Amino acid sequence: MLLSFTFAGAQAQTKFEFKAQSKFIPKELGKIYLGMPFNEFAKQIDLKTADVGDTRFDWFLLTIPFEKGNVTGLTVKVHGLTQDDKKEILRRQTVREKGDDGFEYEREVDRLIIEKIPAKGFVYAIYVDFKEDFDLKNYVIKTYGTGGDVRQPGDEYHFYDIQWTKKTADGLTWLIRSFHENKDRTLQLLGRIDGTEWGLDDL
Repeated sequence: MLLSFTFAGAQAQTKFEFKAQSKFIPKELGKIYLGMPFNEFAKQIDLKTADVGDTRFDWFLLTIPFEKGNVTGLTVKVHGLTQDDKKEILRRQTVREKGDDGFEYEREVDRLIIEKIPAKGFVYAIYVDFKEDFDLKNYVIKTYGTGGDVRQPGDEYHFYDIQWTKKTADGLTWLIRSFHENKDRTLQLLGRIDGTEWGLDDL
C-alpha cells in the first residue's frame, strides 16, 4: 500500500510505505512504518491500554504494552494533531497497578478514544524494547550493516552504542540507534520527517 501525504512544514509531497521500510522494521511489529497515519497505526496495534504522555507540544509520546517474540515494549511519537484534536481523542482514567513492593497503587492516566482518532497525524519515531537476553547487537548489524558509527569505549559523548543514517526507497531518511551494551536492549527508529524534531527542514 502506498500512501501520500503533505505534512505540516514539508516543502513537497512525501510518500512513505511499509513495503519500502519493511527490511528495517522488526518483524514482531507487523506492518507499521515511519510516516504511517496515526489512525491506520491504531488499526494495526492495540492502543486501548496505551499511556499518552505530555500533550502540550506538537508531538506526544505513546507508551504501548506490547509483548511478542523478542519484543517486550513499544513506544512511538505522534506528530500532526492540534490541541483540539487531542482533547477530542483523550479521556482521563484512574488505573490500579502493582508496584515493585507488591502493593497496589492508583494513578491518573490519559487514554485514547480509538474510534475518534482523526485522519491526520502520523508516527515519526518508534522505540522498541527487547528481552534482556536478546542479542540485539547481532540483530542490528545483520539488519543495518557494519557501517554504523560505533561508540568507542570510554566515549562519554555518544549515548548510543551504534548509530546509522539510512534512506529507504520511499525517500525517507532514517536515524537508527541501538543500545545493547548494557542490560537494557532498545532500538530507536527515527524518521527525519520535515516538521518534526528530527526533520531536516531546519538544518
